[in-house]
Parts: sequence; structure tokens; C-alpha cells
Amino acid sequence: MSKILFVGQERSRLAQERGVYWEDEAQCANQLFRALRENNINPKECFFINLFTDESDGLPLTKKTINKKGLNKIKKWRGNVVGMGSIVRKKLHQLKISHKHIIHPSARGKIRAKANYIQHISEKIGDLV
Repeated sequence: MSKILFVGQERSRLAQERGVYWEDEAQCANQLFRALRENNINPKECFFINLFTDESDGLPLTKKTINKKGLNKIKKWRGNVVGMGSIVRKKLHQLKISHKHIIHPSARGKIRAKANYIQHISEKIGDLV
């Protein structure tokens, strides 16, 4: 498996209050990590970063602040970049950063069903295994 860098938006207020990050497999990371494992991708061998600062939570895209350290890591990444969610996809596209896109693991609706999200991950990034 080649190296995979997952790019999220920013930590939610709840994640900030709880002091958790993607690697802690808390909150929506549960959905993502389950789907990765079901597709033979070990989350412990993946890397995670947020494109925006924690203070950007709840702000519109035009007002979000880029996590400069995170952006630098993304630009220097020598592996696959996976953007999570439409806001990240849009910003990575604007920044001309090549990436694959997945629906954010906290998305609501039919995609929220475990089997549906597992299938989505298979279709979008299953070839990275």
C-alpha cells in the first residue's frame, strides 16, 4: 500500500472540547476507520491532517483560515492525498493539489449507513491498497 494522507476540514467544537484528533478514532473517525479496515487499509498506516485551523469551525469557506503547517505538509506529500468532504475538495482544487475525493465520514443521509460508506470507500480509494 502506498502512503495515504487524509485531509479533513477542521476539528469540530466537540472534538476540540474532548481533545480528540483523527488518530484517536473518535466521533466521525469511527465511520472512516471501520470503512478503511473493511477495505484492507490499515488506518494506523495512514496519515491525517486538517486543511483549516480549529478556529475555522462553523465559518463559511471564504472566512476559513488555512492551517499553514498542514498545507505545507500536503504540498510536500509523496503519496496519495484523499480530500474528505466538499469544502476540502473545493479548496484543494483551487490550490491545484491533486487528490482523490471521498464523502466526509460525518455526512448524513443514506451514506451514513455503515455498508454504504464501506462501499463508497471501496469505490473511491479501494485501488490504493
